[in-house]
Amino acid sequence: MKLKFPKPSESYHSDSGWAWIVCITSGYCFGILIGMLNNYALIYVELERLYDQTENHVTYIGWIGSMAIGVQYIFCVLGSLLVDLYNPLKIGLLGSILSTLSLILCAFVNNLKLYFLTYGLLFGLGQAFLLAATLSILPYYFNKKLSLANGIMNLFGSVIIVILPILTSIIIEKYNIKMTFIFLTALNSVSILSVLTYKTPQKTKNEEHSLKEQIKISLGTEIFKNKKFLIWCLSNFIGKFGYFIPIINIAHYGKLTFPDKQPFVIGVVFSACAAVAGIVLGKLGDLTIKKMAHVHYHTLVYLVYGIVQFFIPFAKEYWAFMLEIVILGLIDGILLSFIVPIAFSLAGCSRLANQAAAYYHITMSITSILGPTIAGRIFEVYNSYDYAFYSGGLSCLVAGLILLFGIKLVDSLKTKKVADETNKKASIEEKF
Repeated sequence: MKLKFPKPSESYHSDSGWAWIVCITSGYCFGILIGMLNNYALIYVELERLYDQTENHVTYIGWIGSMAIGVQYIFCVLGSLLVDLYNPLKIGLLGSILSTLSLILCAFVNNLKLYFLTYGLLFGLGQAFLLAATLSILPYYFNKKLSLANGIMNLFGSVIIVILPILTSIIIEKYNIKMTFIFLTALNSVSILSVLTYKTPQKTKNEEHSLKEQIKISLGTEIFKNKKFLIWCLSNFIGKFGYFIPIINIAHYGKLTFPDKQPFVIGVVFSACAAVAGIVLGKLGDLTIKKMAHVHYHTLVYLVYGIVQFFIPFAKEYWAFMLEIVILGLIDGILLSFIVPIAFSLAGCSRLANQAAAYYHITMSITSILGPTIAGRIFEVYNSYDYAFYSGGLSCLVAGLILLFGIKLVDSLKTKKVADETNKKASIEEKF
């Protein structure tokens, strides 16, 4: 197979050649994006050890990690807008450079509060731009084989996601937090080279718009007329309060509850299960679309995730605790796999799917910051994470119920409206 870097004037829906290189490089970037997010649980444990004499240190450490997630999602819409205005290559390059610089700055931080700037703000902002570019690139290169390409991207990303906590744990244990951030900088810098493959066609004269028109098109605000999309966003806003508590705080909880066990095992198991679920279940939506709407996979995710999280404090045996981690990891893989399909199905067209996914991410930004931060504060007050898991599980259950009954209500109202219109039309015809 001859690989040729395409010219701007060429069609990019080649489904072959250079497209597969882009598939692999986007997989690396995807692995870095999700892997770094899951990997913070290990950094959390080390920072808690280093700054245990600092006042409110557990609250601050939880806040730093959740802030990086929140900033990433807050600026996801801006990233999507910039991708539309310019192109994935430029925005992805900006994001990867910014996140790499922020990690090297973290290596030289000696004050806990400075991590809010370096890791919380700058790293989160860089990840937002890289995420927007990576999510948008595959449709430029694939058409008929888009599902296959998405699966391969997840496969390569999953390798990074699983290996990253193992390597991070080894470096933390053998060296220190400074060397850990230098190692993470080196890994993240490879994403700079990866996004250089994100070349996209130049817009033709017919596709060019004024800045005002382009911004209006890129924002895609008409998606808010869709009632199901609004319900999805509302459930996401509520559910993400508790969703990230296990992801950010669980390694610290595991270290305290099972001191003779290695905390990195939790991250490896969670990431591996999420990776397997993402790969295996990626095509599930296509097979079951006639029987169940894509959005109800997130209904299932929130209900199961909430129940399992609620019972974390009751797992007194290590095997029971790890079984819960396996379930949470599998559920996380399902959630990630169905974000784009749900966005596409609710938007109704590919043009709005990118904006729908971006607005989905921004709705979780505030509550994803609050959840782990409040969990850290609860630990400082009660010296236990139990109430944090209870409240987090409850928020996920509420989110699942909103999706379940909200979507059913919209469907029933739509069915009633169609029936009324049919009856009205029939009565008019009868009169004639």
